[in-house]
Amino acid sequence: MQFELDLIHWMQSWGIPFWKDFFNLWTMFGEEAILIALMGFVYWCYHKKMGEYLGLTVFLSQIVNSVVKLGFQRPRPFVADATVANLRGETATGFSFPSGHTQGAATVFAATSLRVKKRWLTIVSSVIIGMVALSRMYLGAHYLTDVLVAAVLGIGIAWGMDRLTRGTGDLRKRYDVILIGSLVLMVIMLVVGRLTIGAMGDLTDAGNFYDKLEGLVKMTAAFLGFVLGIRFEERRVNFVNHRVWWKNIVRLVLGLVLLLGLKEGLKVVFQLIVPTGDGDLGTGDYLQAFFGLGFDFIRYSAMVFAGIGLYPLVFKKFNL
Repeated sequence: MQFELDLIHWMQSWGIPFWKDFFNLWTMFGEEAILIALMGFVYWCYHKKMGEYLGLTVFLSQIVNSVVKLGFQRPRPFVADATVANLRGETATGFSFPSGHTQGAATVFAATSLRVKKRWLTIVSSVIIGMVALSRMYLGAHYLTDVLVAAVLGIGIAWGMDRLTRGTGDLRKRYDVILIGSLVLMVIMLVVGRLTIGAMGDLTDAGNFYDKLEGLVKMTAAFLGFVLGIRFEERRVNFVNHRVWWKNIVRLVLGLVLLLGLKEGLKVVFQLIVPTGDGDLGTGDYLQAFFGLGFDFIRYSAMVFAGIGLYPLVFKKFNL
């Protein structure tokens, strides 16, 4: 809608040097690296069961976000209007509605507030969610409706999963049902994407298809890796949280290095086998795109499984 573009133009009229840096700082609270670090800290160092709830909630929320994006296929503001500046292009791929950054931040910080129940944390979380939403508009990546709907979805999913995981009964069966539903949804959306997504701008049809489905495939894979990792850890490891600060620092730093190493190391290997970078997917290269998505699925499921299930073996081995 025009008023949403006018709002972005007005925000960007504040100026670039200071406000660009200011909002780029806030937008990082909705990015993958920060969310992984927070989930890792909670799971490895603070409260394992809360970490399970947090991880599953965030991955499910991002799956929902990707499905809604594919359903609406709304172009980003800087695509719809060339006068809108794209001030953070590297995190502004895919479709616009709803905002993945805002929904990710809303999910993780709302979920944390629901479990910790501290007024100061609720206030801080609300500020972070609001500032991430504003940052995505200022940077030209999203419309007002993108961030509002994303915030509602993120908070709603956090609340729903909080109720679900506090209930009685076998939670593992509930996770399995959600996982199976997510896998089925992914397959359906791959078919929908193949039929509806064509070339756009500098992207060929296959390149655009890969670009728009990449997020859904990665988050579904992460959900699978998380569920399998929980099962493995429960049966083979069963580590405990403690309050020895220096050991927790070691746990967190080593864990993040492991996850980053797996994520980037496997990416390098898989890109050598099936390149999917800029310009690598030509017109009609759908088979290459599907293989690229398959390798992304393997990469993210392996990374999350290693962090949730295998890495805690180190705690027992080295008394961390």
